[in-house]
Amino acid sequence: MKFITEIIFGKEQITKYHNSQSFSDFEKIINVKKYTFETQLERNAFYKGLAEGAGWSEFEVVKEFEETDHKEINEKEEDGFDYWSFIEKFYPKYYQCNNVLLSDILTKKLDGEEISENDEEYIKDWDVRNELLEVDKELLCKAFENYFNTIYPEKVIYSK
Repeated sequence: MKFITEIIFGKEQITKYHNSQSFSDFEKIINVKKYTFETQLERNAFYKGLAEGAGWSEFEVVKEFEETDHKEINEKEEDGFDYWSFIEKFYPKYYQCNNVLLSDILTKKLDGEEISENDEEYIKDWDVRNELLEVDKELLCKAFENYFNTIYPEKVIYSK
């Protein structure tokens, strides 16, 4: 994750910016700066330093955004195990299981998504992360058991 910010320095240039006037090439080079920070902490320390020195120079942050590094995304995708695909494949009729619905509710809660008031009331005193781990672990274990039984079926030995 990178934090990118663009800052205009100088009282006259800030006024020009607010009046939607264009900058000369010289003003762009001297007064408009783009900074990239590797961490939010680094960016915040930079802002703090600017604020402490604000008496000698006027400035205004005109753009600020976060940029996700595509390399990070690819690494996360490669490292991640998609256990839901495994569950779907080896847990027949998994979608009829109550734990799937509960897992969905807990995942939404953990991701900060909106859930219904009834669901909110139902899980209000739960440790959502641990409950989700237990529910998903149970589903995954059932799927793994089915996988194992498919790969290594029990051999029936008949005696004479």
